[in-house]
Amino acid sequence: MLAVLIKRTVAPGMEATYDEFSRKIVQAAVPAHGFISSKAFKDIADTHIRYALIQMETLNDWLAWQQSPERAAALLQIQPLLQEPEVISILTTA
Repeated sequence: MLAVLIKRTVAPGMEATYDEFSRKIVQAAVPAHGFISSKAFKDIADTHIRYALIQMETLNDWLAWQQSPERAAALLQIQPLLQEPEVISILTTA
């Protein structure tokens, strides 16, 4: 199993819009091969920072989703809401 942590910094005033689009990305990911689960988090110290923790079966499953047209289309809606590019960390059990 693989965990993917995505950090996004949302522009001030765009948090609600981001949260709505973020849910749409998760809905698009559910049918992706190897998708296990997804959770969204808000940084307690800085509410403009959002995290998505996605669990996939394998690295290849993540790479396929990351490069998919479905994810690209969803990101087109989110990118204008961000102050900086997303940061992706790929994690596995130690």
